[in-house]
Amino acid sequence: MTRWTLKSSLLALLALSLPAASVGCKNTPSIPGTEIPDTEENREILQVLERFRTAMVRQDTAAIVATADSTYYDEGGTDDPGDDVVYEELAPLLVRRLAQVDSVRFTMEYLDIFIRNERATVHVWIDASFHMRPILREDGTPRLQPRFARKQDYAKFELIRDGDSWRITKGI
Repeated sequence: MTRWTLKSSLLALLALSLPAASVGCKNTPSIPGTEIPDTEENREILQVLERFRTAMVRQDTAAIVATADSTYYDEGGTDDPGDDVVYEELAPLLVRRLAQVDSVRFTMEYLDIFIRNERATVHVWIDASFHMRPILREDGTPRLQPRFARKQDYAKFELIRDGDSWRITKGI
């Protein structure tokens, strides 16, 4: 499997717009760059996640939030309710976090998709790096120098069908 870059993402999105071949057999073609069967539903789901990913690279809070459903809820992977995020808190949280970032490199390798009724779960491998801004004192001098942060980890996104589209309910 290859990692999705902007160039491969554009090629994949082009391929995603092609009609799906036969569904349900082992020889079903896969979405380019993945081992995920090339079905209309799978393409729709990956298009949502690609909109999320490219919005992260652009640091576009409004575009990120536009991929989320109003039922968005994420417990942050802990039992501590203090780090839980609901939809109403998502935009302010992203604004604060992205204000600390100068630039982003963010790739996602799509590993699998499970769809049941109107819900989907997507497992991905995230490889991202962030160039952080310096933290300034009140007088404008750097308190902490800029730094580089990297994240490499498996992640899970949950989505729900909202009419004719899919929206993220967990994982941002």
